[in-house]
Amino acid sequence: MLYEIWSFIRHNSGIFVGFFLLPFILIYAYSCQSVVISSLEPGRKVTRAELIAEVDLFLAQAESKIQDLDRQDLVKGTIFNSLVELAQGGTVNPAGIALVIGNILGLGAVIDNVRKRTFINTIKGAYSNGANRTQKETSSSETKTET
Repeated sequence: MLYEIWSFIRHNSGIFVGFFLLPFILIYAYSCQSVVISSLEPGRKVTRAELIAEVDLFLAQAESKIQDLDRQDLVKGTIFNSLVELAQGGTVNPAGIALVIGNILGLGAVIDNVRKRTFINTIKGAYSNGANRTQKETSSSETKTET
């Protein structure tokens, strides 16, 4: 009888090895998180949540730069339009020029402050003691600081 069992095991050794390895493969598959190489730090591997935080940070930085480009284009357009009007024989109004320059400087300062505040809040909001913060926690903490 023992000889028949041993003969069956030798004949179906692949099945028995598979049954032996199956628990180890399942434990590995369910316990390990998937990781990829970080976009910001190429030598570091990150999980899905960390990658999403990196992408959010990158998008916030890109949005800040786009707003800066828009502000620069607005200033260039205003100056160009003023010069075109002057070249067409328009009269120069010193008070109007002073108002336009003051408005441009004030608008630039406001946009710059909002951009910097958004960037700082994005950096502070992305991580809290090394752990990701949820959107609900971030929005509730921002409303507390604004009041």
